[in-house]
Formats: sequence, C-alpha cells, structure tokens
Amino acid sequence: MNQSHSKSGSIRPLRCGMTLIELLIVFAIMALLASLLTGAVQNARESARRTQCMNQQRQLALGIQMHAGKHNYLPSNGGNDGTSTVRSASGDQVRIGTYTLAADRQFWWGVGLPGAAPPQQTGSWAYAILPSLEQTEAYQSIQVESAGPLFRCPSRTRANPMVPRDDSYGKYSAGDRAWAKTDYAGNRRVMLNLPDAQRLSAIADGLSNTLGTGEKAFDPIIQTETSWYYDEPIFSGGSNGTVRSGLLIERDGPGARYQNNWGSAHPGGALFSRLDGSTEFLTSSVDGELFRSLIDPNDGAH
Repeated sequence: MNQSHSKSGSIRPLRCGMTLIELLIVFAIMALLASLLTGAVQNARESARRTQCMNQQRQLALGIQMHAGKHNYLPSNGGNDGTSTVRSASGDQVRIGTYTLAADRQFWWGVGLPGAAPPQQTGSWAYAILPSLEQTEAYQSIQVESAGPLFRCPSRTRANPMVPRDDSYGKYSAGDRAWAKTDYAGNRRVMLNLPDAQRLSAIADGLSNTLGTGEKAFDPIIQTETSWYYDEPIFSGGSNGTVRSGLLIERDGPGARYQNNWGSAHPGGALFSRLDGSTEFLTSSVDGELFRSLIDPNDGAH
C-alpha cells in the first residue's frame, strides 16, 4: 500500500478515490465527447446521403438528355387523353385521379404509354425516361409499384408508398395499387402537360441556364404513404406531384409550403439539375431573380 508521513510522523494511506465533483466533471467531459462524436457521425451520414441524392439527380438528368437526343423533345409531363387507363389490383382497367376537396374538382391523370413520342405521351416525364435509366421492364409493363428507388432521396425519411386512402385533402382513384413516388420534380416550365411538349430548340436561354429537375417540397403530415395530395406517383401524367415551378425552397417538416415549391431534408437548401446535365445545391436564400431565370427557359436572363 502506498503510504505517506505526516508532520507528526504518523503514517497515512494516500487517497486513491475520486470526489463526487471530480466524477461529475469526468461524466460531463464524456457526454460532451459523445455528443461531438454523434454529431460528426450524423453529419458524415447526411453528407453521404446528400451525395447519393445528387448522383440520382445526375442520372435523371442524363435520362432526360438521352430522351431529348432521341426525340428532339424534352420529356413532357404527360396528361389524361380521355382514354388512359391502367390495370387495377382486381384486373380491371381503371382511370386514376385525385379529387381535390379544397378545389371541389376531380383531376384525372394519364398513365404511361409505352413507345409514345413526347407530344402524345400520357405518362409523366419520370415515366418517359425510364428506358434511359435501364428500367425498360417497368416502362413496358407499367409496373407502377416499381421504379421507385432512383426517385427517392435517402435523406428524406418517409415510409414506402401504400395503397392510397381518402383523407381530408382528397379522394384518390388508384386501382387499389401502391404506386411508386418521386422526391424529384421536373421544372413545370419545360416539362409541359399534354398535348404540349418542349422542343430542345425552344430553350432560348440554353440548357446550361435552365433547371430540369429539383427536389420537391414535402410536409410529412400531409404527404403520407397513403396520400396523393401534391405527391402523385411517378407514372401519373399531368399531375402536381411530378412538377414544380415555385420560387421557394422549403425545409422538410410540418408547415412546409409544399404546393408548387421546392425543398428537401438537407439543411439550408435543395439539390437541382440543369438541362445540360450538371447538378448543384441551391440555398434557401438564393437570389429570387436568379432562381426565376433558371426556371424560366425563355426569360433572356443569364
């Protein structure tokens, strides 16, 4: 045993324990280090997820370019031609649509039409580029439950789609099938609805100065796994779930202004691609006029 001598000559054992205050200090330091480590790990994970999201947008941009190179048209957002139907879970051919309670109006959406050129394509831009993304089977067979992973950013935590159920926002006709969703929206100014489609030559500002796709705004309280409200699926032509043209970039969460706007789960902004295939992160504080010029393909601003 370690010992020490007092001035009086008596022997006292050395103190080996720690006081309560010393223990509390140690625990506080350990908690601080754990917090710093957890934050670093979370930041690293988000950085990896954001990189994956950007890579996915790059693939979508490449798909758009390949489609445009083949047809000399950018993919349209499709739409209902009055005859567009899809096989329901029971085997019947049905129309798909959203009855919006706020507008008291029924919207019928188109369903992908294999092989159709852009002016006649009833499916959305996301459906039209599936062959360029090596998803020919989903394209040819209208496999509405598939084609989802590439269109879903891992930073956005939401459940896999389920068969839609009517809610306080709308009533949904989906043929009792769980349709794949998209976290990326096309630029409504260039992904036009049926019967219109945008020729490449009509992009007066140039492909490098025009946005093609971006992450869309999302409210997890409203855009649930059973709702189609402003979150219609990949295959739905002419819907609000596949295009945006607003000037706001919103952070995911309750109260996000999701209607027609952009947004993401990433802190500070969202990811976008341009029609020339380049990708970028635009902050929520991006200059409004610059953002407007990137969305409008013919505004003359560079």
